[in-house]
Amino acid sequence: MIFAPIVYRWCRNSGVRESDAPDIVQEVFMTVSRSIGNFERRQEHGSFRAWLATITRSRVRDFLRKNGKHQLPIGGTDALNQLHEISDNLDSTINSDDLESPIARCALEIIRSEFAEITWIAFWLTTIDGLKPSIAAERLGISLASVYQARTRVLRKLRLELRDLPK
Repeated sequence: MIFAPIVYRWCRNSGVRESDAPDIVQEVFMTVSRSIGNFERRQEHGSFRAWLATITRSRVRDFLRKNGKHQLPIGGTDALNQLHEISDNLDSTINSDDLESPIARCALEIIRSEFAEITWIAFWLTTIDGLKPSIAAERLGISLASVYQARTRVLRKLRLELRDLPK
């Protein structure tokens, strides 16, 4: 199965223990098999992966909600960094290669004016230039959480803009 390693990695990056990840991967693909008839390809590139990521997020949340009370609590900086990594690895269905297309570049120009300059720069540094979020935060003099929030907001708006383009 081509997507199983990707789903497994998303689960692990979401904080799921190594011993539990295969069970969640199985749940994800059971959901896919039940729902594949409802799947509609909406974009030329990446829509199945986005759909799969959505299902994976849902199954991981279900698992953590159900079993979270049985896991040892974690906290501090390590926990915060893990939460940020979830955003990086699980949520990101748009990558820098996707943003090279003329359509994506046009969509970026359309939405740019909707964001504060610092938000746009934080997004650009981390997503387009590939700078680590911690370095971007230091360079911009803002918190690491603000960098992640900026990137998430711009990517969310970009996804909406690309979704609304004519097929």
